[in-house]
Amino acid sequence: MSTFTQLRYHVVLSTKDRRPATHDPGTLHAYLGGIVRNLGGTALAVGGVADHVHLLVGFPANLALADAVRDLKASS
Repeated sequence: MSTFTQLRYHVVLSTKDRRPATHDPGTLHAYLGGIVRNLGGTALAVGGVADHVHLLVGFPANLALADAVRDLKASS
């Protein structure tokens, strides 16, 4: 018997004090997608506005969500 696990998360990251970011949103979204790929996950959708970003991501079952979000926040 084999098991297949799919873990999908909706992650919302906000800027400090909800200040508008000065980055180009397209570049930031692509960068975040790259971080997710480096963590072994899949970025299904990345979007947002000037003061926050939404990510729909899939991560492997052996990666703790807290560790993934920590790495996303630290790298972005």
